[in-house]
Amino acid sequence: MYKPVLSTVVLSSIAFNILAVLPNTVVSAEKNRHQPLPSWTKILHILFADKPPVEPRKGGSRDLDPHPFCMISPDAPPQPRVVWSDRPLFLWRGQINKIAVEDSSDHVLWSQVVNQTQHLTYTGKLLQPGQTYQWRVFLDDSSARFLQFQIMDSPQRDRLTADLHNLENHLKAKHSNSEAIALAKARYFANLNLWSDVLQQVYSVQKPSNELLKIIQKIPNHLCS
Repeated sequence: MYKPVLSTVVLSSIAFNILAVLPNTVVSAEKNRHQPLPSWTKILHILFADKPPVEPRKGGSRDLDPHPFCMISPDAPPQPRVVWSDRPLFLWRGQINKIAVEDSSDHVLWSQVVNQTQHLTYTGKLLQPGQTYQWRVFLDDSSARFLQFQIMDSPQRDRLTADLHNLENHLKAKHSNSEAIALAKARYFANLNLWSDVLQQVYSVQKPSNELLKIIQKIPNHLCS
């Protein structure tokens, strides 16, 4: 079971530090129209390190596929990955027919036929704090893979939710764009080693900058290699 380890003071300090290190370019786009977007470089370096913090479940190759299937996020550490979001992102590499989320009794809570994508955000009934679930992918009619993950316990999750709300409000008051807000949240989650939530922020930007788009294109192969 995931135990709260950070006090409100520590979490608030993290949020403050994130705000402090945000580049001065994270201000009104109208006032600074020609300023560059904030950089994802630090997160990129951690994700693409020799020993990245994400541990995908890698499957077997079929027909000598040079890019065999793997489940990236939530990933496969020794214990089920703890996730803050109750609508998590599911990220994988390879072609699948369908994805599903099941509770601890193998009851299907949500399923989705997959077409031309390798990531989906859960859109079923809100997942409950402290509960363990599994996401299952169907490669074909006879082959499936699954991984367990756990939603963060309520006390810890509530503290993070409050910090994220304050962080977002602060940046919106400065007229920061959606990518700058996603970057700030990703840094926050990275400081807490919540990499499933980091990746959800990476993939949440509707119109990513060229820098972020290149990162998104590289993530599956880098983490599954």
